[in-house]
Amino acid sequence: MLVVAGGCAYFAYRVKQKTHEFTQSMHTNAKPYTGRRQPCAMLSTSEASNALGQTVASVEQRGTSVCEYTYGTNGQHFDVEYTWQGGGITMGIAHGAMKSISGMETFTPLEGIGDEAYLAPGNSALMMRKGDVMVNIDLRESGVNADAAKKMASQIADRL
Repeated sequence: MLVVAGGCAYFAYRVKQKTHEFTQSMHTNAKPYTGRRQPCAMLSTSEASNALGQTVASVEQRGTSVCEYTYGTNGQHFDVEYTWQGGGITMGIAHGAMKSISGMETFTPLEGIGDEAYLAPGNSALMMRKGDVMVNIDLRESGVNADAAKKMASQIADRL
């Protein structure tokens, strides 16, 4: 009976430990964002132009979570999307899901940008987290390279 009780206690301890590790990996204790939720105010047109090496012709805010930048002679565009609340959990789930599906690490960690940042597989996006805010710069069809995205993400992180 003591062995069974001891086994149950050990099992409960391990479950509690794994739950704690999981919640820590999801950054559930990240500092909430208390500033204004204006996505286009986080990266100016001149900062985006400098990072791209091309003039940003227009910026359009869609709701409180997306800013679309149009640049270049062909009207290329890219979106910067903000998850203002629960960004740590969102990033953790996206990162974990891709790792689980592929069976290996598919995101490339980036040092020195926000609290954590990654390039998604195939340089399809840059995901950055600062506090409880996650920022996603969509690179799939935009023509924006990873170096430009890193510069923009650093400038956004400085404002969060």
